[in-house]
Amino acid sequence: MTPAASAAPGDQGAPRGRVAWLDLAKATSIVLVVLYHVAASNGHELLGEGTAARWWSAANLALIPLRMPLFFVVAGVLAARAVERPFAETVGPRILDLLWPYVLWCLLFAAIGWLRYAPEDPWGFVRGEVTGLLVAGSPYWFIAVLPVFFVLTKLLREHRAVLLALTFTAYAAAPFLYRAMTLAQLPGDLNYGVFQLTDNALWYAAGFALHPRILRAGERPRVTRAVLLGAVFVPIALVLRLELPIGPVRALELVASLCGLGACISLLPLLARWPPLARAGSYLGARTLLIYLVHPIVLTLLVILWRATGATTWTDSLLADLMLIPVVTVGAIALALAADLVIARRGPAWLTSAPRRREMRNSSARTAGRASRG
Repeated sequence: MTPAASAAPGDQGAPRGRVAWLDLAKATSIVLVVLYHVAASNGHELLGEGTAARWWSAANLALIPLRMPLFFVVAGVLAARAVERPFAETVGPRILDLLWPYVLWCLLFAAIGWLRYAPEDPWGFVRGEVTGLLVAGSPYWFIAVLPVFFVLTKLLREHRAVLLALTFTAYAAAPFLYRAMTLAQLPGDLNYGVFQLTDNALWYAAGFALHPRILRAGERPRVTRAVLLGAVFVPIALVLRLELPIGPVRALELVASLCGLGACISLLPLLARWPPLARAGSYLGARTLLIYLVHPIVLTLLVILWRATGATTWTDSLLADLMLIPVVTVGAIALALAADLVIARRGPAWLTSAPRRREMRNSSARTAGRASRG
């Protein structure tokens, strides 16, 4: 069973051949990513050190065990069919079309980000971003690790138990390895990139290895199970914000992630039965790459403009301050979708996919045209 070959009963809002709740899960994960970057990374810039900034930051930090695991599990499920295809057929869409925009947009971020992060040392900032992109230590790290996860999964596709054991070992060791690399005074970007690789590979591998079970589980909503799993997730996520030894933290994070994922798989199929929500999930889910590429630059420019005003707080109203974060999140996503529309209609297409692939497609089309004309 593959995502493209199976559809749940409530998939009438999704495009033909797609699974609505998977699209909705992917859309949910990218919205949570943007919300996290707005609240945890930029909230204090926009809201100062007030109550609203602290609340939004705490809420987003509590979602760490769910946000990226959800994204990578869905990515693994959706990669299941591509993993089985010949490598030559997948090197373009699964590797080149990710690595190209990763490098391109890292450089674009470096060209703009120094205005916010290092106005006194622009070249130092650019050099740091260039070295960071080489070790997946950039703001776009998740795009860099996807090809690595795909190749690893493809190599071990016939040995799923080995794949899960290997990635679980990496997951268990990730925080200990990060601490050891930090104590060894290795470059921070390298430590960060290695941690993201080892911390998230398990979820991609699990999405692939368990995709038939995940798809079957999504065929029928289980609201009671979702509520129970959510009731376990919330207190664990809150406890993880306390200062605890590294071993218990890793164990609790695993439990929280499993509960959060289980709750999503149990609940999202029900939400996807509402056609407008299913269509929104499909639309956003198909554009996660560009949303991720565009929003860091949008937020960077917003902070630069905000600093230029000289203001330190948004308003004197707690309600207005609380609403600022979701408003900025929606605005950043809307600008990304507008960019997607412009690129789709007017180009340049090389902003989001490897130009070599486009040229190869054009060459193939010309060859086919000449052949058809005899």
